[in-house]
Amino acid sequence: MIGMVVAGVGVGAAVFWLIVQIRPPKPDALVMLARFDAAQAGTLTPRRIDTSASAMKSAVGAETRLGRWFAIELERRGITLTSLRQDLALNGQSFDATMGRKVAVAALGFVLGLIIAVAMGVAGLALPTGVPLVVALMFAGAFFFVPDVDARSAAARRRKEFKRALGAYLDWVSLQMSGKAAAEQALPDAAKIGSGWPLALIRHTVTNATRSGEDVWVALTELGERIGVVQLRELGTLVQLVAHDGAQVRDTLSARAASLRNEELADAEGSAGKRDQSMLMAQVLLGFGFAVFLGYPAVVNFMRI
Repeated sequence: MIGMVVAGVGVGAAVFWLIVQIRPPKPDALVMLARFDAAQAGTLTPRRIDTSASAMKSAVGAETRLGRWFAIELERRGITLTSLRQDLALNGQSFDATMGRKVAVAALGFVLGLIIAVAMGVAGLALPTGVPLVVALMFAGAFFFVPDVDARSAAARRRKEFKRALGAYLDWVSLQMSGKAAAEQALPDAAKIGSGWPLALIRHTVTNATRSGEDVWVALTELGERIGVVQLRELGTLVQLVAHDGAQVRDTLSARAASLRNEELADAEGSAGKRDQSMLMAQVLLGFGFAVFLGYPAVVNFMRI
């Protein structure tokens, strides 16, 4: 009995640790911007927020080192995980730390699957030889990809928010250029129209490019490539071809802003259509349940006759 209690406590602690690893606490927006800046500069490695507990610091460092080793081994085999890198960069998360978390969660899934398979055997369920190992490997494989789901869903939401802000930003840049302002002046000035994180990221990129003497459109193209926003990457590449003509740049920005608005409108209409279908299905199920509720007594009385 005591052994079962201890095993239950161990499994519960393992599941709790698994949840914490899969859903880490969300950092502040300024912390995320600092991490992104450090990753862009290439001089610092994005890390988690420092804590006063030295044990936690060493655990995070071990996790990052494990993830860095695993990422290097994958790159040697031609696996770059570009999409995951873009999602993590947009979320302000470290790729090395996330890979270490994935390995740790997979190891925990392996142990958990092995425990479940052994418990089934102890309970009297006869399992063929090798089945516990297969179950453990299946749990490990499933748990390995669980952090990806959370990262991709969060990145999808943030990418949609970034596109919405990008459309407004391009409109404002085009408007300022219509007032005879040069692109070099309109780009940083337009980024000051809001205080959200997308405009803060754009403002940060434009300011750094201006101070370092880099072409702003090249910096914006690299930003779009880094965070996986195809519209920004294509815009930067397209504007570089007509950068010598201010009128063509303004027309390009206006056209791309209109395209982003149309895309957002199409997404909104698609989401509304999905909600309508969900509501229709709920109404059908509700009507079916109400019909069963009304017809059940009559059917029972008829069966008794």
